[in-house]
Amino acid sequence: MRSNFTSYIKIYFTASLFLLASNIAAAQNIRTSVDKKDILIGEQISYTLRADLPSSDFKIALTLPDSIPHFEVVDNRIGDTTIDGKFIWQQKIIFTSFDSGSFSFPSLNYRINHLNKASQDLFTDSFSVNVGYMPLDKEGKPRDIKTVIEVAYFNWLWIIIAGGVLVFVIFLFFLFRYIRKNKTAIPASLGLTAYKEAIQALAVLKKANDDRSIPVKEYHSKLAEVLKTYYSKAVRKNILNNTSEEILAKLKFHEVNAITASQANEALQTGDATKFAKYNPTFTENETALQYLKNTIEEIETLRHKKN
Repeated sequence: MRSNFTSYIKIYFTASLFLLASNIAAAQNIRTSVDKKDILIGEQISYTLRADLPSSDFKIALTLPDSIPHFEVVDNRIGDTTIDGKFIWQQKIIFTSFDSGSFSFPSLNYRINHLNKASQDLFTDSFSVNVGYMPLDKEGKPRDIKTVIEVAYFNWLWIIIAGGVLVFVIFLFFLFRYIRKNKTAIPASLGLTAYKEAIQALAVLKKANDDRSIPVKEYHSKLAEVLKTYYSKAVRKNILNNTSEEILAKLKFHEVNAITASQANEALQTGDATKFAKYNPTFTENETALQYLKNTIEEIETLRHKKN
């Protein structure tokens, strides 16, 4: 009885060893492949290692040296997958060389690990790689050495910059003209309001007309200047160079009474006739022109205060 039990133990142990050996042998079946063994300097080689494992209990760990003489590793990818119940381990090493010649890529150490069994260290086979330069021209024809050909190149950047500067200068020119035109060509008020300044100026002109101490042409020129100066300051817009018709249009725009606007027009027309047609108005006409412009200034001032 004891002899039979011993026999069973031996058979079981032998079968277990056989199964383990079979599994380990299957795990040892690492297949390697290289896509090329003749490369140019800097060209890459794909080195693939694959093993079909009996079960997920087996793991493979491959040791890649930190540096390999004459070779540089570009990429190292490891992956596990299952296909039709088979556990597949795969590692792809991408490497290259920048040294010309024939070199041996070394064998790599890999370890088979099992959850319940001792690990086993094995090695892959080494292989040779030929690294060369670009092949020479097979025809072997001599080639002439030519000078460098100059290629015409036009840099539009400077044209764009010059155009931008020109536009900016033109803008500054018109801005300066506008400021100069609308600047204070309006006389300073010496601390007086525009209205008080105008009334004082008219009083001075009236006295000069009464004394006959001012030429008629100068008298009417100053009358028109008083109105233009007051209006320019009142509305903050320079009209010193405006014609009589333009001033009349502005008065109508500011809703000056039609009668007052007509009086202003008559006074300005008298002044124009004096300056350009050498008309010599009477003393009474001079006084009337002054009074008409005074009425206009007073009405504009009244309208301004109503709007404010």
